[in-house]
Amino acid sequence: MSDLLDKLMDSAGQVISEVDKGGQIQSAIGSLRQRMADAELNRKINQAKQQIRDLQSQEAQAINALSAQVLALHEAGTLTQAELISLCRRVDEVRAQIKEQEAALGNLQPTISQRPAGARCPHCGATVVAEAAFCQTCGGQLAEAKPVPVRFCVHCGAQLREGAQFCPKCGQTVLQAAEGT
Repeated sequence: MSDLLDKLMDSAGQVISEVDKGGQIQSAIGSLRQRMADAELNRKINQAKQQIRDLQSQEAQAINALSAQVLALHEAGTLTQAELISLCRRVDEVRAQIKEQEAALGNLQPTISQRPAGARCPHCGATVVAEAAFCQTCGGQLAEAKPVPVRFCVHCGAQLREGAQFCPKCGQTVLQAAEGT
């Protein structure tokens, strides 16, 4: 059977040689074989890299599980390895620092939201949101914001925006309203 295949291969080679006098077909076939070999090599390389990433992920999961187990033993008071106990104590210290920072954050947050309702930006006079640190109109910092005095129309009592020339409710000019005071 192999003799038959060898004869067939020889015949095919002779036919290609006769047709391909300039060697272009042979060159194209050789180039195609090289590209196929390169593609196969790249596929194997990428497959090996993916297997390494998968194994590294499994390693990280195993380390996390081990850490969780050691920490659970420490918290239960049954851990006996001094080296592991010192590492667990460091985790306890970091957790305590986290709680301190969370408490400090909790103390800071109310001061931001204690800004009075209707507070205004000291830079442009726009009304600002209570929790905002910066003005949404001009971008100015509100940390040192002092409340802008609120003005009211003398004719109808409507609140006037800073710099308003007319009352938004009755339409009277602010100058006329101011003159009536």
